[in-house]
Amino acid sequence: MTKERNIKLFYIHELFFQFNESMLAIVLPIFIYKLFDSISAVFLFTFVWGTFYFIFFIPTFNLAMKLKNPKYFMALGIIFYIIALTLFGKTTQNNINLMYLATLFFAMYITFYWMVRHWFFSVNSDYTKIGKQISTLNIIKILIGFIAPIVGGFLSLFVSFNASFVLGAGAGILSLIPILLFNAPPHPRGYNIKKIIGILKKPELKAISPTYFWEGIGSVFINWTWVLIFAIFIGNILDLGILFGVSTLAIALTTWLSGNWFDKRKRTTILKQVVGFKFLSTLLYTSVFLFPNIIFVWAIEFANRISTTALYTVSDSYLYAYSNKIHPIHFHLNREIWMSMSRISSAGILAIIFYFLPAEYLWISIAIGAFSYLGWLTLKNSDHLLN
Repeated sequence: MTKERNIKLFYIHELFFQFNESMLAIVLPIFIYKLFDSISAVFLFTFVWGTFYFIFFIPTFNLAMKLKNPKYFMALGIIFYIIALTLFGKTTQNNINLMYLATLFFAMYITFYWMVRHWFFSVNSDYTKIGKQISTLNIIKILIGFIAPIVGGFLSLFVSFNASFVLGAGAGILSLIPILLFNAPPHPRGYNIKKIIGILKKPELKAISPTYFWEGIGSVFINWTWVLIFAIFIGNILDLGILFGVSTLAIALTTWLSGNWFDKRKRTTILKQVVGFKFLSTLLYTSVFLFPNIIFVWAIEFANRISTTALYTVSDSYLYAYSNKIHPIHFHLNREIWMSMSRISSAGILAIIFYFLPAEYLWISIAIGAFSYLGWLTLKNSDHLLN
């Protein structure tokens, strides 16, 4: 019953937390771009917090487990998030140096929050019905993902970017309450470099490491790149918020179906289908460069929202089911290390490239990123462990 209670509390936390995540997905990259008048600055931001996370997330996780109160580290991560959002909200052209402090607190939020979050959900999830649990989580993301981008776009266009960050800080405060009610025992052991190298060499983890390496590349080459493309070439931030919100709501059925298909053990087939669909729909983003018609953009975005939701429902189901059956912490250490390395290298490369190249070349980033999804097919190497 404790695990079931923890998962329910996690769903409540997710309601408020996802408001920030969904809103910042469109507000933050455009805010950074306009603040510095630089595409390179957007990728440099990712490079900075990604590097900080890569260096400090394991020592932070070790400390959380040693002090036997991991939920408070997760809560502290949210507090750092609130501080970062507040600082974003106060940053203007006149006090641009606040952005550097905000970036530091954002990096601390990522470091304290995400590894403990992955661990918490893994140890409390039920791998026999993991598809439904992930689907429930994604439906929460969809419902909030409908509202938050529209609200963020409206506030950013008609009030200010700063108002969006202040609202996000309020949502962050509400997301703290369920975390403080969590009840999960910490892991008793810490992880030094020798142990981590041993974990990375384990065959069952080594086999799927490419999936997470490619996931990190795709997240950098595609996610914020598409937001910047829309804001620069297609429409304003409210148009983008409405596009993201409406298209997110429209794909709720896909989430439910893909989760149930996973639980019925048609896993490798649906994995191949959703990976292929996501690859093709991402490549279609590049066609908007030739046909920047808003109706065509809506059609492309709907296709990508459907493919993204289906892919993440299936891949997250693998992630949490696999980690639950094998070793949650080993699995997530492996995942975070490979994702961090690819995210840092990708963001660094793009920051350098777009320091010299104009925004028109963002389309090439999208095209390259599309191929990263093919690497997700390595997830099938773990399928036999879920039977």
